[in-house]
Amino acid sequence: MQSIKSMASYACAVGLMVGLTGSPTAQQLVAGPDLAARIDRAVAPYVSVRDFMGVVAVQRDGDAPLVVPYGQASVELGVPHRATDVFLIGSMSKQFTAVSILLLEQDGKLKTSDPISLYLPDFKPDAPITIEQLLTHSSGVADIYSLKRYSETGGQGGSFADVIRDLGAMALTHRPGTAFAYSNGGYSLLAAIIERTSGMSYGDYLATRIFEPLGMTSTSHDQPGPAVANRVPGYDPWGRNALTSVMPPSAIYTTGSGSLWSSGADLLAWSSALHGERLLTRASYAKLTRDYGHAYGYGVSVFTRFGRDVVGHDGRVTGYASDMARYLKERTTIVILSNVQSVARDEIRLSVAAAVLGEPAVAPETRQFADRPSPVVNDFAGEYSFGPGFAVSIRESGGRLLARANEGSDSELVQTTDGAWFSRVLYATVRFERDQTGQVDRLIWGRGDRAPVGRRIR
Repeated sequence: MQSIKSMASYACAVGLMVGLTGSPTAQQLVAGPDLAARIDRAVAPYVSVRDFMGVVAVQRDGDAPLVVPYGQASVELGVPHRATDVFLIGSMSKQFTAVSILLLEQDGKLKTSDPISLYLPDFKPDAPITIEQLLTHSSGVADIYSLKRYSETGGQGGSFADVIRDLGAMALTHRPGTAFAYSNGGYSLLAAIIERTSGMSYGDYLATRIFEPLGMTSTSHDQPGPAVANRVPGYDPWGRNALTSVMPPSAIYTTGSGSLWSSGADLLAWSSALHGERLLTRASYAKLTRDYGHAYGYGVSVFTRFGRDVVGHDGRVTGYASDMARYLKERTTIVILSNVQSVARDEIRLSVAAAVLGEPAVAPETRQFADRPSPVVNDFAGEYSFGPGFAVSIRESGGRLLARANEGSDSELVQTTDGAWFSRVLYATVRFERDQTGQVDRLIWGRGDRAPVGRRIR
């Protein structure tokens, strides 16, 4: 990549305020082949249609950080984003939970090979679940979003203790250690183990052992209390290019799995410390970043991108989307933080990485929305099965077509001019097909001959 170090004389540690259209400061801040301008070009298509608002943060170890804000922090107030804004980071929180477990292991408080019954004796005492199986999503513990309490309360009612009890009452999805099934519920149990072994609350333990020592002053666990400076509200897409204000789930459901708030600068500092042997021993770091199957370690994904080894994770929760990728040999971290819940993040992270690493530009897929939706949206309402344990429900509400996978949240489908439908939340194209009698009988998720097909079951 083009050295970010050459920008050190221009960039302050807090970051750079660069607008979408390329302000005069942007030209002064860029050295070499204008990295900031290339990032602008990569992000601009998504900002223009309001599928991304937030910050992009980039740093190579030893160089000054580049933190670039885009779009609005508050739609209602018309307030633009700043480099110091703080976002809910969703499942990116899992790496902090995993590192906390490893720190407790380094302190002799537990072993990752231990059965969880040593710490949570009331949780399925006959199930041979280990801490490592929770960390690697191989425990069989149900996901939080499958809990009846979650759906009945809209993710807002109950207590953390209730959630742990509810998870214990749910059947395991598989015998522990025999399969991979991504489980936020497993990380709730890890948070409970952290609390039991440390004698501190989850948030206090992370603050004491990680945030304060690393100077991460804008990072914290979500919990009731006074308003926190620089936190931005969250939005979900609405219609073709509008947004609607939303409330994320209560932290009782996301503790351990997705409850942390942070900023671009803090996450760059975290990445540098984590991968620079400032927190974990080499043995612990090797555990964290080993691929245990399905390209997953302890709370991190382990994969290659553009032929480079990467450790990272993404996050998505009502109102927010995020991503962090550490390019190991390049010692470079790229952070994407958005207060719009949209998997446009997946395309943005590729486009920004290409700009930073000097790879060919990644062109976004073009689409054009229909001026008026189909007058027969009720034809599509129903449930479509994609195989055992996975179904998508389609319903009409106020003229909007909404899709929901299993017990998840609704995602609006907006019709495109080619007759397909597009989800701005999931950034996916779907098509409905009819049988010989004209009845809608199939839902095709994605494009191409290998796109999954859901058969209508009701």
